[in-house]
Amino acid sequence: MNDIQEYPDRKLRCLVVDDEQPAQWVLSNFIAETQSLELIACAYDGIEASKILQERGIDLLFLDINLPGMDGIEMLNSLEKQPMIIFTTAFSSYAFNSFNYNVVDYLVKPISRDLFERAVKRALERVGSAIGFHEDADAAKAKIIEVNTGGDFERIEAGNIMYIQSYGNYVKVFTTSKMILGTSTTHKMVNVLPKSQFIRIHKSYIVNKDYIGRYSKSAIMVGKEKLPIGISYRQLVINWLGAP
Repeated sequence: MNDIQEYPDRKLRCLVVDDEQPAQWVLSNFIAETQSLELIACAYDGIEASKILQERGIDLLFLDINLPGMDGIEMLNSLEKQPMIIFTTAFSSYAFNSFNYNVVDYLVKPISRDLFERAVKRALERVGSAIGFHEDADAAKAKIIEVNTGGDFERIEAGNIMYIQSYGNYVKVFTTSKMILGTSTTHKMVNVLPKSQFIRIHKSYIVNKDYIGRYSKSAIMVGKEKLPIGISYRQLVINWLGAP
């Protein structure tokens, strides 16, 4: 799984919930082969999974929806706080409803390695914005970010970047003094920015927490700009900001 970016200081603690043992074995093996993941437990139903979630710190939940007794959706509705969720089920009709939850991806069985890797990559990309709060705040702001402007490189202190917007194969880097058009992507930028200072709120936007004004569950004000919060990023942003 060499194409999955690793976060050596942080492993995602995983819980697999599925009433079929072969499906548990497949996911357990995939997790064991991924350095960024750690399997904490497997559960056969929602009641057993709820107990594990209450007792253990789980970051990533691989959840089958069709479970005996309490199904996956009922279990999620019973939780006070949801971990990131990757739905794993044989029924694609559940895909639309899944986006009401803290869902990273949706995998239809039988799960291939490629689709598993895609889902894990999305989880790592999302959690990357919440890792590294141990960084010194002053050092994080002073970190120099190099933006490729098409042959030349412009060096910017991270603390002067207000937000970044995706622009096709480019990014618009909005600083306190100007906008810089760089040949990069938001995915690449979020991996070089200080993770204690910046968060990805949408597939097209990364923001610096120091410039966040008003916010709601659907949008953030950065200066005079109203930036949308993507549905799949909403729970992470709410947790990060402590929004109601």
